Amino acid sequence: MKIFNPSVLVEMIYETPGRIGKSLRSLAHEMGVDDKYLSRQLHPEDTGAKLGVVDFVFLLSCSDLKPLDYIESIFDRVAIQINTKNVLQREDWLTHIAGISKEAGEAVSELATAVADNKLTAQEVRKCKKETYEALQALAALWQDLKQYEREIGKCEK
Repeated sequence: MKIFNPSVLVEMIYETPGRIGKSLRSLAHEMGVDDKYLSRQLHPEDTGAKLGVVDFVFLLSCSDLKPLDYIESIFDRVAIQINTKNVLQREDWLTHIAGISKEAGEAVSELATAVADNKLTAQEVRKCKKETYEALQALAALWQDLKQYEREIGKCEK
C-alpha cells in the first residue's frame, strides 16, 4: 500500500470545479447547497468546514474522477468504466466473447510490437496502456454481465 497524503487529495478536490469546467456556483446548485458553503468545504485551508462523504461522492459523480484515481492508487486498485451488454441469449454471449478476444488481442499485439526493438518509448507505453485498458473494460463488462445474469437466474429458481 502506498503512503496516503491527505493534502494531495484535498488539493485535487479543491481543483475539481476548474478541472471539469464548472463554476462553483453551478456545482453548488446541482448539489442543492449554498455556494459559500461548498466553497468552504472545498477550500484546503478552511479547517472549520469539512467535505462530507455524500458531497464528496456527488463531486466525484460530476468530475473527471481524478480524486478517486488517487484513492485507488493508495490501495493498488483501478476502477474501470464498464458498459454492460445486457446479455440474454447465446448469440449475445458469443458476441461478447468475440469482443473480449478482439480487445485482448489488440492489447497483446500492441505490446509485442512495442517491445520488439527491446525498448519502450513513452508513446508506445501510452498506446499499450490504452489497449490494455480497453481489454480490461471488456473483461469487466463480462464480469458485470455474469453477475447480472446470476441475479436473473436466481430470481427464476426461487
